[in-house]
Amino acid sequence: MKRRDFLAKLGASYVAAGSLVFDNPFRPRFRVARAASGKILIVLFQKGGNDGLNTVVPYGDDDYYVHRPTLGVAPPGGGANAALNLDGFFGLHPALAALEPIYAAGDMAIMPAVHYDNASRSHFDAQFLMQTAPGSVSLSDGWLNRHLVSQPGAGGLRAVSFAHGEDASMADSLRGPAVVSAFGDITQFGLGLPPAEETQMLQRLSAVYDQTPDASRVYAQLLHDFGRVVIDDIAVVQGIDFAGYVPANGAIYPNSSLGTAMKQTAQLIKEGVGLEIAALTRHLFDTHDNQGGAMPGTNHYKLLQDFGNSIAALYTDLGALMSDVVILTMTEFGRTAKENASGGTDHGNASAWFAVGPDVSGGIYLGSGWPGLAAANLFEGRDLMHTLNYRDALAEVLVRHLGNNDLAAVLPEHSYTPIGFLPV
Repeated sequence: MKRRDFLAKLGASYVAAGSLVFDNPFRPRFRVARAASGKILIVLFQKGGNDGLNTVVPYGDDDYYVHRPTLGVAPPGGGANAALNLDGFFGLHPALAALEPIYAAGDMAIMPAVHYDNASRSHFDAQFLMQTAPGSVSLSDGWLNRHLVSQPGAGGLRAVSFAHGEDASMADSLRGPAVVSAFGDITQFGLGLPPAEETQMLQRLSAVYDQTPDASRVYAQLLHDFGRVVIDDIAVVQGIDFAGYVPANGAIYPNSSLGTAMKQTAQLIKEGVGLEIAALTRHLFDTHDNQGGAMPGTNHYKLLQDFGNSIAALYTDLGALMSDVVILTMTEFGRTAKENASGGTDHGNASAWFAVGPDVSGGIYLGSGWPGLAAANLFEGRDLMHTLNYRDALAEVLVRHLGNNDLAAVLPEHSYTPIGFLPV
């Protein structure tokens, strides 16, 4: 194989490619290298701007129904498709029924109004800002990648990004100098060669990448680090029987790309490969038209059902292992308070975030309180105001879950104000 062809194959393996059915010649080395799992953070991004007002329904605010005469979710007791009561003021969208028992168990924190000052309504800008979490100076690396750099650690597969759908690429939160592999379906991760040729190629590459590069040659070091991670990650993946996996405790994952990513994340955790960070994405939350309110089968209902059922399946599947896991959900912005003429909602401001896990102090977190949906209280006269800064949510999982106190490196110029959904 020509050198440029190899490099192309190596680059392609950064995102899922190829078939992996051969025996892995490096399996013994990586089985020995695996360490017991520590704390694990799963970040699930709802891409497109999730409608937080129809996710965590403020049915106790009369103005909610003024703004949403057709899209509004009925209050608890208002029929089969009514909101699921949380605290007498807020309720969950009925499509999130799978999350209701997790909240009742005290293992889910809900933040109904998370965002940032001087917010952008551009998908591109808001997604980038949310995932890079910069200070006053723009940064190109993601906050999770900066965490990996600031807290060096070992492990066969320390971080993964599951990429699929309309944007099958690395999550921006994991882009940066720490090399991370991105998967679609992890069972398809490889160099894209026929099995026998791929085995032979990996044997040869392992000898090359086990050598120490000349530190003075920066690009040689970068290529070495990238290649070593790819080879190592393939080796780890090949030691796992994904096809024969049976979820525990009766867990049933949705038959969707998110459900598959969640199931494969659960298996990586159970295999003890040293996983610390998993970044997952669920697309299509840009509901400008035909959003649907709470009727089963409508657009937003199906999105939330996949979202909630995927989280609940992993929570159930991991059982006691969830004690080391926190799931943080986020989105680039919420939607307008008022429904539009196309039966949808437009780009807004604050939205609802969730944190899930036995370590989580369950409940509703509002910071300074519910801002209200009266016209005078809306951001720029149209959107929900935020009461929690998203960087505080990121800081909370960094400091109180992952044990990273170097916030200056990960969230530059941010002064962390604890929210309280994780204990000290």
